Amino acid sequence: MTSTRLLVTTYRTHQLIEFDSDGDELRRVQLPDDMTPQHAVESPTGTFIVGCYKYNKEQGVFQYDVVEVNDGGEVLRQFSGSRLTSLGYTSYVAIDSHGNIFVADNDNGRILLLDAHLSLRRVIIDKHQLNIKWPSRLCYREQSGQLSVGLDGYQGGVAMFDVLCR
Repeated sequence: MTSTRLLVTTYRTHQLIEFDSDGDELRRVQLPDDMTPQHAVESPTGTFIVGCYKYNKEQGVFQYDVVEVNDGGEVLRQFSGSRLTSLGYTSYVAIDSHGNIFVADNDNGRILLLDAHLSLRRVIIDKHQLNIKWPSRLCYREQSGQLSVGLDGYQGGVAMFDVLCR
């Protein structure tokens, strides 16, 4: 959501739908059929960053990704983890004006920071800082450098972190 647009992910139809401030539909982006979006944000360059999952039938497991797609739904790049760290359930993403991406890695209880090319910069918040709760929602306020993290689990709540990103 921005001051002028709302971006909605659709679970069943694998689409992103963007609305203007009056609620009028601006566009629909059809994602690949095997990509189930959880949350998406528009990047500063006009592409979309999508936290999603795919079901791997051969292995019988879910694969969680953060992908960048254009307005035609074409996957431009993706992050599925790195050789140093695997990626769990990516329930939420947030972005700053430079394209830095915050990822709520729910399964691993942490917040990752990716650069604009979807490369891992670092783990910025770990499970101990989250008091062993699972991050599920994110809101980054760039002017103050504060990241609000919605927490799942027993007693849930919201945690605030100063993470001024430059």
